[in-house]
Amino acid sequence: MSGLPSPLIENYLREAGFWHVATIGQGCKLDPKLMNALIER
Repeated sequence: MSGLPSPLIENYLREAGFWHVATIGQGCKLDPKLMNALIER
């Protein structure tokens, strides 16, 4: 996944307070396991 995360998970990241983390280093691949852990939090 490159660029910003999918709009489907954007709200989860915002609610969890991790949106800024997702926007750092745009173009980097986000780890799906990390994303799941953040969403489950």
